[in-house]
Amino acid sequence: MKLSTLTTLVALTLTVLLVSGTEQAAAAPPPTLTVSLSITNITFPDQDPDFFPVSQQTGLPVQITLTTKNIGTATPYSCSVLARGDLTSGLAIIPVSNIGWTAVTLAADAGESFYSGTLSKTTAVVVAQGSGNENRPSPLQADLTFFIQNLWSYATGNYSQTIDFTITSP
Repeated sequence: MKLSTLTTLVALTLTVLLVSGTEQAAAAPPPTLTVSLSITNITFPDQDPDFFPVSQQTGLPVQITLTTKNIGTATPYSCSVLARGDLTSGLAIIPVSNIGWTAVTLAADAGESFYSGTLSKTTAVVVAQGSGNENRPSPLQADLTFFIQNLWSYATGNYSQTIDFTITSP
């Protein structure tokens, strides 16, 4: 018999930050860095923590696509994620560090990588990094599957939080 239920909602919000520190010729087009997500809201199933100590998000993974245009081949870029705070439902809190993700690369060039990780509300966590490639045949892509530590100590509720994805290049 279940003593309580857990319904958790995490809203993924996209933030794009462009930083360019390289000298550009007057006629050169400006650098363009973009992030897109196939899904902007994920939920976790209501599962018994005794049988499911870790719950995977419902539905399909979040497909993340990064494009880098007009940056030099030696110019590094990085995509990171930062939560705006812990998950909340009224006064109840679930630490955002109880949520992590696994990354499965779908398309990348040599030297470009996606990483699995754990969310943080204090430190941006790197999701992907690499160097510019003007001859890339397709964008850099991966599937991110989120999971949560499923504990009986969570108060019943509908929890939510926003996490921001940011791509930067010096």
